[in-house]
Amino acid sequence: MNYTRQYYFFALLLPIFFVNTGCKKDYSFEGANIITDSVILPVSPGPVVKEFPDCALCNVTNDLSTGHWNFKTGNSFLCGGVTNSGFFAGYSKTDFTLFGPSACSADTGLVLSVYLSVPLDQDRTNLTASATAFYYYDNTAPKDIFISMPDKPFSVTVQRFVYSTGIATGTFSGTVFKANGDTAFITQGNFKVIIK
Repeated sequence: MNYTRQYYFFALLLPIFFVNTGCKKDYSFEGANIITDSVILPVSPGPVVKEFPDCALCNVTNDLSTGHWNFKTGNSFLCGGVTNSGFFAGYSKTDFTLFGPSACSADTGLVLSVYLSVPLDQDRTNLTASATAFYYYDNTAPKDIFISMPDKPFSVTVQRFVYSTGIATGTFSGTVFKANGDTAFITQGNFKVIIK
């Protein structure tokens, strides 16, 4: 009978033993020095593709002379002359436009329309446009190469306007859209024109 009691006692303790001593996965990490021989190499970008061919007439180091414009997009530097610039007919001196062909392609060129909140009726400095329209056109294509849109930032600043000569010097930059709908960025844009 002694064995029977011991058997019952052991039978009662056996489930408790298995419940309290079961295996449990430990997900903690107590910190250790791990030495690995793996090396992560940076992914090198593919070859840079120029959107526009290089042009000997457009040199980023040249000073900008009156009646010219230039800008960068990606790794391309574009420039050209201004064939027409002036205030909008019938409007105040707060709105002006300039346009002219690229130095390296007579079929392409720039149109920049600027809407200032302050009129250019005296010498002025550092006026940022409240609204602008930028186009880089292609006369041989159904759509412009680049066009700005009102909902994307595109900034024009008239750094200096000399009223007596009508010379306006300024900068521009911002987001534009390509003919296929992709975005591009215009940077380091400059102009120096006579506005009268």
